[in-house]
Amino acid sequence: MKDISPILKSLGFLESEIKTYMAALQNGPGTVLDITKKTKLSRQATYTAIEALVGRGIMSTALVGKKRFYASERPEKLLAYARRHEQEVAEMVKDLSAAVPELEMVAGGEKLMVRSFEGREGLKAFIDDVRVTRPKDVYEIADLKAVSSIFNKDDLKPVQDELIKLGTKRHFIYSGDPFIEKSAPNRYFLPPEINGFKTDLIIYGDKIAFVTFEGKINTVIVESAALARTIKIVFNMALEEAKKTLVNK
Repeated sequence: MKDISPILKSLGFLESEIKTYMAALQNGPGTVLDITKKTKLSRQATYTAIEALVGRGIMSTALVGKKRFYASERPEKLLAYARRHEQEVAEMVKDLSAAVPELEMVAGGEKLMVRSFEGREGLKAFIDDVRVTRPKDVYEIADLKAVSSIFNKDDLKPVQDELIKLGTKRHFIYSGDPFIEKSAPNRYFLPPEINGFKTDLIIYGDKIAFVTFEGKINTVIVESAALARTIKIVFNMALEEAKKTLVNK
């Protein structure tokens, strides 16, 4: 006979309930003691299993004289129970499906990871983070006059070398005069009247680095996939417009 235990377990039956049902089905009506001898369960476990099976409608009880007998219902009743269970599960799936939009609204969003640095430590932290992140693309918009007032070519060379080593595609929009490297395919310069914003914004992987050069150098690195995606969209739109109107040098 095919072992139906896995099927019954999938319907929520406990091992003790399966043993009790099968023992009573194979041996006919019996007392708790009779069933216990067949299943090797404790008397308490047998009572608990019988109570659950009677509640499901697949086991019945009858008083004969002073003894109470228990019997498994015919397999058709078990099949009927399985069909009811299937219908109930289908209804629950339907209800859960309707509730998903509300659950999404109350679900906790991603946690922002924010790190802040002062002075040149921010550049070192950014270089280290690039090594860890290994980004496929880097997007940057920077005021080169402000950058060059703090960092020289030697300061920035480790960043460039690391990006080249990783094979990272770089997309730049700059204000000011180039001093970092030779012309690159995706490097565009804003007109002279757009200058003096004294910041550097870099998007790499799921992270955004904000650097300000007004007063103290402050670097803030934010890790957020959603924010990074959004800023990349804006940057790419700006880049497409830059290709039409700005100078590559």
